[in-house]
Amino acid sequence: MNMYPEIALGEFIDLDVDAESVDPDKTYTTAGIYSYGRGLFRRATILGSETKYSRYTKLHEGQFVYSKLFGWEGALATVEKEFDGLYVSHEFPTFTIKATVADLSYVRHLARWEGLHAKLRDKGTGMGSRRQRVNIDRLLATTVPLPDVEEQRRIAARLDSTTQRLSLVRESRERADQLNNAIKDSIIHQEEASPLTRLGDILTLERIPLDIDSECEYTQIGIRSFGNGIFHRDKLPGRELSKLKYFWIQPDRLVVSNIMAWEGAIAISTDADQGCVGSSRFLSFIPSDNTDLRYLNYYFQSGSGRSIVRNTSTGTVLRNQTISVSKFENICIPLPDLPKQQQVANFLDECALIGRAAQAQLPTASALRQSFLHAAFSGEL
Repeated sequence: MNMYPEIALGEFIDLDVDAESVDPDKTYTTAGIYSYGRGLFRRATILGSETKYSRYTKLHEGQFVYSKLFGWEGALATVEKEFDGLYVSHEFPTFTIKATVADLSYVRHLARWEGLHAKLRDKGTGMGSRRQRVNIDRLLATTVPLPDVEEQRRIAARLDSTTQRLSLVRESRERADQLNNAIKDSIIHQEEASPLTRLGDILTLERIPLDIDSECEYTQIGIRSFGNGIFHRDKLPGRELSKLKYFWIQPDRLVVSNIMAWEGAIAISTDADQGCVGSSRFLSFIPSDNTDLRYLNYYFQSGSGRSIVRNTSTGTVLRNQTISVSKFENICIPLPDLPKQQQVANFLDECALIGRAAQAQLPTASALRQSFLHAAFSGEL
């Protein structure tokens, strides 16, 4: 039971949008918001002529900001000093926090709390969870626990201390990741004296067209960057698929995102992906008999592999770089014989297994963080 009064967000945040017309000759460093209360992140710096938006909103330190598209998923944040002066689109409304009613640090923790995310999820509008929108009126009408300012400060101080300790778990995970990547780069580097092999000679593009049924539901794949594998999107009826062409995904293929390959969005499909579909943006390749897909995937997740893909991709904006089928097939990489590929892949599989064991601490830390937040906003901290 919550011992604190439930107050609408609109009682302590006011819409405050510093909008600017986009100058095609000016550069803009833009920001986005991670889901699940993970805060703002910095995007690439672009020219005004490279954006479709006619207006941008300028961020100011101490504001509250959220994403209309993904507020239901916890895309909420307070603006920290390092994001002051960056820009967001009109899909990210900004608000001033009333200091006499709400403490900034307390609001910062509220933005991370899944209890608030759940309330916004219930208030979202749209068909399908990935298409919900949280409009401004809905946001401002959403209630949260809000004690007096002094109690807010006490709670925020306790949560700051707890968050600092839990961050040590995250740092341990990051160090484990760095060590794993260093090992991978070192092992791959040792094979760079191997004969150069053209990818088109060992990989065959596979395209199994999807005949879209407007009433049938389809599960689309996506590929996470930095070698984090394939994921499945929510099912959509055929009538809601985009105008792109779609193809069936088969297991045991090297699947490449042609728009994010430069960032390591390359993965191996598995039996779990059987029956899923991918748009024309995903290139699926069948390996030859003398090729271990695991080795190829590890190569492309190494510094050398990412560098060669990045240099082969084209585009004026970093996050819009693409790689065509022909350019990918014409990439030449150092490739040892099959027994050596298997030996290296087996060793790196073992390293990855150890790395996953270290990473298993992170969900625990995340769960603990939410437990502390729940306790804090329920008056139990």
